[in-house]
Amino acid sequence: MRRSVLCNLIFGLLVGLFTSCATSENGGYLTELNDDWFIQSADKVGAKGAEISQPVFVPDQWVKGTIPATVMTILRENGEYPDLFMGNNIEKVDDSRFKQPWWYRKAFEISNFDQNTVYQLRFEGLNYKANIWVNGHQVGEAAVIEGPFSRWTFDVSEYLVNGKNALAVEIIPPVKGDLTIGFVDWNPAAPDQNMGLWRGVELIQSKAVSIESPFVQTKLNRDNWTDAELTITTMVTNHSEKRENALLEIAIEGIGTVTKKVELEPGEARDVSLTSADYPLLSVKDAKLWWPNNLGEPHMYNMTVKAKVNGKVSQQLATRFGIREIEEYWNKEGHRGWKVNGQPLTIKGAGWVDDMFLADSKEKVIAQVEYVKHMNLNCIRLEGFWGRDKTIYDAADENGLLIMIGWSCHWEWEPYCGRPETDFMAITGKEEIERHALSYRDQVLYLRNHPSVFLWVFGSDKLPVPELEAKLNTYISNVDSSRPILAACKYQDFGTDHYNHSEVSGATGVKMLGPYSYVPPVYWYIDTIAGGAYGFNTETGPGPQVPPVESIKRMIPEDKLWPINETWNFHCGRHQFGSLDRYLNSFNKRYGEAGSLEEFAFKSQISNYEAIRPMFEAFQSNKFEATGVVQWMLNSAWPEMFWQLYDYYLVPNGAFYGTKKACQPLNAVYNYKDKNIYWVNDFNTARNSQSINIEVFDIHSKLVFTKEVQLDMQAHSSGLAFEMPHLEGVTETYFINLELRNENKELVTDNFYWLSTKADELLFEETTWVYTPPKDYANLKGLNGMPDVEVNVAWEQSSDADGVYYECQLENTSDQIAFFIEAAVVDKATNQMVVPVFWDDNYVSLMPNETKTITARLSGDILPDNVELRVEGWNLKK
Repeated sequence: MRRSVLCNLIFGLLVGLFTSCATSENGGYLTELNDDWFIQSADKVGAKGAEISQPVFVPDQWVKGTIPATVMTILRENGEYPDLFMGNNIEKVDDSRFKQPWWYRKAFEISNFDQNTVYQLRFEGLNYKANIWVNGHQVGEAAVIEGPFSRWTFDVSEYLVNGKNALAVEIIPPVKGDLTIGFVDWNPAAPDQNMGLWRGVELIQSKAVSIESPFVQTKLNRDNWTDAELTITTMVTNHSEKRENALLEIAIEGIGTVTKKVELEPGEARDVSLTSADYPLLSVKDAKLWWPNNLGEPHMYNMTVKAKVNGKVSQQLATRFGIREIEEYWNKEGHRGWKVNGQPLTIKGAGWVDDMFLADSKEKVIAQVEYVKHMNLNCIRLEGFWGRDKTIYDAADENGLLIMIGWSCHWEWEPYCGRPETDFMAITGKEEIERHALSYRDQVLYLRNHPSVFLWVFGSDKLPVPELEAKLNTYISNVDSSRPILAACKYQDFGTDHYNHSEVSGATGVKMLGPYSYVPPVYWYIDTIAGGAYGFNTETGPGPQVPPVESIKRMIPEDKLWPINETWNFHCGRHQFGSLDRYLNSFNKRYGEAGSLEEFAFKSQISNYEAIRPMFEAFQSNKFEATGVVQWMLNSAWPEMFWQLYDYYLVPNGAFYGTKKACQPLNAVYNYKDKNIYWVNDFNTARNSQSINIEVFDIHSKLVFTKEVQLDMQAHSSGLAFEMPHLEGVTETYFINLELRNENKELVTDNFYWLSTKADELLFEETTWVYTPPKDYANLKGLNGMPDVEVNVAWEQSSDADGVYYECQLENTSDQIAFFIEAAVVDKATNQMVVPVFWDDNYVSLMPNETKTITARLSGDILPDNVELRVEGWNLKK
């Protein structure tokens, strides 16, 4: 008999058959069935599911692969479609072969098969529909198994045998109108539309009673914010046909063990909770809290949950959790913000996207999460339920990064989802609302024990229809009442009188008004109608971020490298963002036209740095009228020129280091609007007796102004440090150097700006959701005439358990500024940067006669045999 394991909410179409659910990982009772799969298109398979799923079936001429993997991923890993990212090669793929079903098949062994063991088969994610067979028996039908974010679990105990077993899955691709995985205007769509087993498959074993989805909720004592009341909830199922008395045994490392007796009727599945009111051990004194990046350590507790029947373990799961409390607040201007453990914080985030074939390795995901921490960000926004496994969530837990997660705007616009547009997202109809509400609930159960996840989001640009929003609220609150919910990431459609004011939850309290294309630094300080530094901007940014030249050469054919042409445009975004034209218009007028690929690529890093830094700094220095900002985007799904702090190959660009500088928890900041100097303190504690040293240099490196300012910096605050005087006689292009020092006069951070007395001006009356057009431009062309300078470079290498370090000492021996210096560790064989790389600073400038040391950390596992240690700069002597 096939049994449902979903507690309390039984999807009517699935009663008595199967349903979605969630689990925590544990090697003793969970076996991943991810290796040694074979795939083949349906037109090349002459058999049906009942035959294909027989252990004796031979998948001759099938393609071998490892899941999670889409069809396209497995084909590419087997040598098909080489150089797919070069030029416009992806356009040449014949996608007709992906408009039919594909079969996935796996044989697996069960030794010591036990008739008294319950065997459940779980599919963590498939796209888009599926028929599923086990040992000749169909256990799942495409009429019901639909949607990429549902999780499907089947009791297959009666079908499995001792020895060899087989599993066959017929994947049916999405068609126009299906709500599938999508990338909107960020990049091309995958030719196979990401069809396949994009998340893993597991075989779950237990005796009569199973447990799943253990969850720890925290309530902190408001008097001291360190004592915690814990509530532990886990789903418990009786798979037998008789009443069972089970003993739940929950052990938390460093806290202790609690137990609870549970009586379950035949076939019963329900949530069981243990509260601190009943179990004093769950009242934790001086708890070790989980904190976001730069606010404290993200402490994690290990927990083991056992279900025992008649004194024997029926099932055991291990998980981790963090003790932390999330709450929202509304500022006096009516904008939503967030607190963690009672402390307000400015959300400093960026938008994540998976590889366009959903093929990110664990190592690449972890490196990217570590990049986010390294840039001093504290948040990742997932527009979509990304991640082909839990790697990104585990890594965010460990690195103290908040995650906001929800559905993509792919489901809101007709060109992408193929459904007519309304004021709401495209999930409509009673049956569809139920299916998608349950799929969202599946994701909540899958992720709710991750302290990094701080916000459940429903729509992106649009609200769900009221019926869906109400159902989502009910379903989610039943399994997780510990997090805020955001109905949509936008409140107003720019330039219209349409507002996302929900009849269920009211105003969203957040904004999504652009820009998404280039705007100059001053924009973030002076805009008051769109993306400027007020409220919570859920996605925005200064548009293109052209990568370094090495990465450009990996996506643009040699004969198309220069000048910029249609092949470059193909590697931009789509539709409104299909070229660099808006960027180039401002770039050329502000910096001057580049004469070569190399010059353009390097100048672009200067522009990237200059454009991104003030966005974050404006929000940072306007706490808490501005409650947060999410850079659109963090990364790219394929090699491109747009919306990225590092590129597809993990090479950081200028915006990476501009972000890192802007988001320092202690900072001295130049305000492009009033031209004054501000201070920022993100920490939960004050920093008193600090000082900021201000230096102004003209384009000839002549010091024209200097001032040291003493100040106290209150906890999680910002403020004016110094009102700059009018500077007489300064050149049109000039520089400001800021140094923040602590009470012992030790350098905390520096911040270096290249500026113009000629202001950028904007046509705010012509603002659209894309950007605000320029009216006039700052003149930074004086940079082009800076004299070459001699900088002495000395390298030292060392290593420890965390990696290999390259220390680069830069000594400016001249009386001129050495501008925008990049250090790199390069693979001599490929002439590519060794990545991922973690520089404590880069793209640095040296004042006259200054010496500065910057250090890179790399993993020893990725270092090639021969490396070149390279230093380049805007005006360094060759």
